[in-house]
Amino acid sequence: MKALVKPREYYAHDTLLEENDKLFRKIWHFAGFLHDYVNENDFTTLRLGSQPIVIQKLRGTIRAFHNVCSHRHSIIQTESKGNRPLMCPYHGWTYDNNGIPRGIPKKPLFKFTENELDCLKLKEYSLETCGQLIFVCLNEPEVSLNEFLGDHFQELALMSSNFDTKIDVNTMTINANWKILVENTLESYHVNMVHTNTFKNLGAQGLDFEFKGLHSSWTAPLKLNENDKKLKRIHEPFKDRNYRIDGYKHICVFPNTLISSTYGVSFNLSTIVPLSASETLFTSFVFLARSKPEQDYNSLTNAYIESLIAFNRNVFDEDKEICEHVQKGVEASQYDGELSEEERRVCKFQENYKKYMYKEL
Repeated sequence: MKALVKPREYYAHDTLLEENDKLFRKIWHFAGFLHDYVNENDFTTLRLGSQPIVIQKLRGTIRAFHNVCSHRHSIIQTESKGNRPLMCPYHGWTYDNNGIPRGIPKKPLFKFTENELDCLKLKEYSLETCGQLIFVCLNEPEVSLNEFLGDHFQELALMSSNFDTKIDVNTMTINANWKILVENTLESYHVNMVHTNTFKNLGAQGLDFEFKGLHSSWTAPLKLNENDKKLKRIHEPFKDRNYRIDGYKHICVFPNTLISSTYGVSFNLSTIVPLSASETLFTSFVFLARSKPEQDYNSLTNAYIESLIAFNRNVFDEDKEICEHVQKGVEASQYDGELSEEERRVCKFQENYKKYMYKEL
C-alpha cells in the first residue's frame, strides 16, 4: 500500500497551520483526568490546536476556557497545574465561573457597563467526560463525545475507571513531526529493530486490528499469561480489578491520544501535541489498576512497578531516537512511502487525516 501522507506534510509550516484549522480545532481531544480536580480552583493547562487552554473547577463544575486575559492578553494560569483563583497575574483581573471578569482592581476607572463585561467573557470550550477522562472541543462539536468515541466509549470508560495509582509521568520534547510519532505507535513492524531489549521481550505480535470510526485498536497475546506462577504473584494485589484483558491492548483515539494496557493491570495514556511542524510534546502517564492498599503490595509487585517505569521510559527513549532520524530523512526524501499489512493502522490513520485535511477520500 502506498502511504497517503506525503513527505512535505511532515515538515511544512503551512501544513501545521491547516491542521490546526481543519483538524485539531474541529474534534474532541483528551484534556485530562477527573481526579486532578478534587478541590475548588484546581486547574490544569494545556495547548490544543495552538491555543492555550485552562481547565478549572469553579463552583463545583469543571470548565474549559481560553487561557488569555481579555484585558491585556497575559496568560492567566501560568503553571501546568495548581490551585488558585482564575486570576490574571498581570493586573489581577479575576474571572467568575462563567469566565466573566468580576474582580477588577480600580474598576470605576474603566466605567464598564454590564453588557461590556459580558463581552469580555473568556471564550469557553465544550467539555465532556468518558469515565475518568476529560475531553475538550475547541469549536462547536459536530457530535457528542459519546458519538465521537463510538464503540470505544464504554471500554474507555471502564478502562479509565480502573486508573488508580499514578506511578509515572514522562514528558519529553521530540524533534519530529507529531504524525511521525503517532504512526510509530500504530505499528509493531519496527519492534524487532528498535525495541530489541524492551518491547520485543513481551512477545506481542499478530494482526488483530479493529477499526471503529476514526479510531483503531490492536490486541495481542503476550509471552506470559496470567496463569504463570510468577505473574500470578505479581498480579495478586490486583486480582479483584474489573477490567481484564488476556495480554496487550492498544487503542488510538484519533488523532493523537494513545491508550494501552497489559492484562488490565497497568495502563499507559500518551498524548502527542505539535509544538511546531518538526517538534512535538510527548507526555506519558502510567497507572496501576485498582487494587488492595499499597502497603499490601508484595516485594515482587514493588519490583514490578519499578521495572514498569523503567520499561516505559526506555521504550519511549528508543522511539524518540528513531522518530528524530525519520524526521531528518523525510525532509530529504524522494519517496512517498510504502505500507505493509502490519501497518494497516497507519494507513487508516492517514485516510482519516486526509478526510479532514483535504476531503479527498
